[in-house]
Amino acid sequence: MVAKKRCEYCGKLFVPDRRVHYRQKACSAPCQKLRKQQNNRAFSKNNPGYWCGRYGAVKEWRQEHPEYQKQWRRKRKQQRIEVTHTEIQAEMFVKAIDAIEKHLALLREIQAECMLQVLDTVGQRTFSRPRRCARYKPR
Repeated sequence: MVAKKRCEYCGKLFVPDRRVHYRQKACSAPCQKLRKQQNNRAFSKNNPGYWCGRYGAVKEWRQEHPEYQKQWRRKRKQQRIEVTHTEIQAEMFVKAIDAIEKHLALLREIQAECMLQVLDTVGQRTFSRPRRCARYKPR
């Protein structure tokens, strides 16, 4: 039977997700939202200067470079357009060939090791004393 837990936010019993188990604290999306708010408040309380100090410098820089973000977006869009479907396929093909070559090299090493083991066992058999086997004799 699956063990139920009590939600820390609403008090209802719930079955935790099997991937999370004992770490799950909230039973539903509204309770998870409360949990997130509570964690954010605790973080802000423990780190009071985390969100302060950079806004002035960033605002000043952005005023000096008003077109920066538009240019950046335009440049990114152009880069995405330049990469065509055939280029992506060619890159994937090259990666596949590289992977195959690596696997072939590994297989060759394994094959060479197997051959050495076979030669060792054959060599041991030729130098060892021959065994006598009981032959089947018909009645």
